[in-house]
Amino acid sequence: MASSVAGAGMEGLAPDDSVRAATGRDWAEWSAWLDARGAADLSHPRIVALLRAEGGVQSGWWRQQVTTGYERRIGRRVVGEAAGGFQIGVRRTLPVAPEEAWRRVTSAEGVAAWLGEPEQSIAWEPGSAFRLRDGATGEVRVCRPGFMIRLHLREPGATRATVIQVRVDAAKTGTTVSFHQEQLPSAEAREQQRGRFSAAAETIAALA
Repeated sequence: MASSVAGAGMEGLAPDDSVRAATGRDWAEWSAWLDARGAADLSHPRIVALLRAEGGVQSGWWRQQVTTGYERRIGRRVVGEAAGGFQIGVRRTLPVAPEEAWRRVTSAEGVAAWLGEPEQSIAWEPGSAFRLRDGATGEVRVCRPGFMIRLHLREPGATRATVIQVRVDAAKTGTTVSFHQEQLPSAEAREQQRGRFSAAAETIAALA
């Protein structure tokens, strides 16, 4: 089964120059290389293993990226779908210092916008559990003050938790605030969270 080499379905994937710099091949070259080895008939883990054993891709992150990109090209995955479910990322650059962006992200208004309203203030420390007023529960897994939060969130009735990561990074024109969520159950949930994070970015930008 031959893959499409043109740029169809490339939304959210790394550009060709980044892929070539990190892996030695661009998307078209990886498509041809994988096609020649029958990768269209292999499972996701077997493609990842092939990239390591024969493709020389040392980075686990890049093996996943190349595999997911290839699967998108052959029609196996839709935009935003990864091995563990669907994922979404939204970012916004604010004309403020990183310290101010962090304050806004972790303020009561900011948290309510990107996560939901907690029953009590969240302690931003690893292992800190919390509950939202809509019944969702979660746990802070990583917190690097001023830089990054990573947490697990289980919606009411969900069979497993999703993973949310928020980052605050200095940029040339201010500070970039990034939201990323993975292990979402469906494309519909992905679009819902895209809207939520986009609205949250607007809210955070408007905070004083």
